[in-house]
Amino acid sequence: MITVTLSLDTNAYAIGDVLAATQEVTGYVDVAGSKSFLQSVTVLDADDQKIAMDLVFLSADVALGTENAAPNISDANADNILGIVRIAASDYVDLGGVACATRTGLGLSILAPQGLYIAAITNGAPTHSAAGVKVRLGFVRAL
Repeated sequence: MITVTLSLDTNAYAIGDVLAATQEVTGYVDVAGSKSFLQSVTVLDADDQKIAMDLVFLSADVALGTENAAPNISDANADNILGIVRIAASDYVDLGGVACATRTGLGLSILAPQGLYIAAITNGAPTHSAAGVKVRLGFVRAL
């Protein structure tokens, strides 16, 4: 399991804003030329906002847009989108001061040495702390 702490703006977001700018995911493959499948995503929301979001997975370090502003990815850069995993507000379980959401059975194929990057779009209007959202990624490695 690989954990990515999303970079976040600490000001209030508007619905549809880039929640987290593009960041690299490392350690998802062992050998160049091997294939991994993203099987699960768990969102740990330490700020207990429970806001729906779209996690955007990309094969290159291209900008989805600026945090806390509308997405503005170019057509050429959009060719690097591998897939989008939607986390609904109803996916969260409230655990007191933290919320957790999990999506399983994804099967998103990723080939090494293809890069893997993650960005996020909010589907609500949260206010987060700087390290308030962590995303845990579960992979299955093909032999």
